[in-house]
Amino acid sequence: MHKFALALLFTAAPFFAAADELPKAETILDRFVEVVGGKAAFEKHHNEVMHGNLEFTGRGLKGTMTVYQAEPDQIRVTIDIEGVGKFDSGTSGDVAWENSAMQGPRIKQGIEKSDALRDATFNSAIQWRKLYTKAETTGVETVQDHECYKVVLTPPQGNPTTHFYDKKSGLLIKTATTRATQMGDISAEVFADDYRKEGDILSAHKISNKFAGQEFQITVQSVEFNVDMPKDRFDMPDDIKALQKKPAVASQSAPAAATSSSSAGPSNGGKLTLYMTGKPIATETYTVQKSHGKIEVNGSANAAIGPIKIDIEQFKIDTDEKFQPLDAVAKGKLGQVQMNVTTTFADGKARNQMDSGQGPQSKEDAVSPNALVVSANFPLYPWSLLAMRAEMKNQDPQQMPIYILGQAEVPGTVVFKGRETVEFAGKTAELNHLTVTGTPPDGQPLSLDFWVDDNRKVIKIAVPSRGVEAYQDGFDRKAPPPEAPKPASKP
Repeated sequence: MHKFALALLFTAAPFFAAADELPKAETILDRFVEVVGGKAAFEKHHNEVMHGNLEFTGRGLKGTMTVYQAEPDQIRVTIDIEGVGKFDSGTSGDVAWENSAMQGPRIKQGIEKSDALRDATFNSAIQWRKLYTKAETTGVETVQDHECYKVVLTPPQGNPTTHFYDKKSGLLIKTATTRATQMGDISAEVFADDYRKEGDILSAHKISNKFAGQEFQITVQSVEFNVDMPKDRFDMPDDIKALQKKPAVASQSAPAAATSSSSAGPSNGGKLTLYMTGKPIATETYTVQKSHGKIEVNGSANAAIGPIKIDIEQFKIDTDEKFQPLDAVAKGKLGQVQMNVTTTFADGKARNQMDSGQGPQSKEDAVSPNALVVSANFPLYPWSLLAMRAEMKNQDPQQMPIYILGQAEVPGTVVFKGRETVEFAGKTAELNHLTVTGTPPDGQPLSLDFWVDDNRKVIKIAVPSRGVEAYQDGFDRKAPPPEAPKPASKP
């Protein structure tokens, strides 16, 4: 995750503001070099050390980061996130690697490797002609109140990267691309702000990263050039050297996909396997019980998203028979960081007792009596209450307030789309299709699709904007057809 975001930062290229005509990409890129200091200023630098802080938005997670870089193409990134652990990545010769206390060492391969090696190029802003086979200006777009030129850069391997440059100042405002990761291809955006001079070079000191529904911010504290670095700064760690001596094996970091079973679990519960961009990342096991005028949804879950492990010990919601929430409990860990929330609902209020390892805190939110209580991202099984509540008579929109536990209530709209034939691995099923849309507290509109059987059991979930799918045990994900081979290039 950390290197992925930094990769976008270090491949940042240039800009130029012209009149009404779209300037050529090469004019934009070369002009950017002049705007931020000039080619001669870059060429005076032979290495660089950057220190910064990072914070995950809305997560309470903070850390420190140090980036070492030297010509021609060496890089080392170290990150320490409080309560989660340390992450280390870099390049050594033709090897791109990363190591973390949570998932151990690994060597990058394929497109992920070529991306990392390109990112390691020192002074990349003045070397774009060597790094990309094609550069073109494709239009004008407004980004955060900046009218920007769009420049698309295509590398020899991997996906194109789009840069947005302010027409007036010439500064890079945004970078957007799709990167190869352990979890598959992931789209990301990086926003650059707070440009200041470090030596003779103007550089961004605030970098906001958005990817896979997550957001974190890097705040640059200092940048030094031409420092006296130890000769072994970019050497591979011993764990990486040991990997080079072993035969390549398939990664075991992600949970295995659910296998077909003649038993899909009891009708009052289930097991979901979650995928992100086609890769299994999580499992959830839960029960749904009705007794004594109450409904209880209770379960646990675990996920491995890149180097981050998430363990949900318990996520439980109790409602009355009319689906009005009574209380909720969430206990889990993000890495080593505890995330505990206990909530009671009464008199139009959600009274939260929250503890992330730094002592209990109280938080009170206004909540509708009939609000649907869910988690911000994970687990997904609490949405079973939506399947139980939604009307499936016609396609009229149904308004349903949604309370994101410990955060806030947002308005939601549910629509019954009708019955559909859904394909799974080795079989099909006739299911009822529901959609729910809303805007979470982070301000990013979200849409979820649910396919439920006639007993209101969730069989499949899709969150298209985040590349996430979930499948009930016994209904395995159907693999997409293989891509057609690309025609051979003509000599």
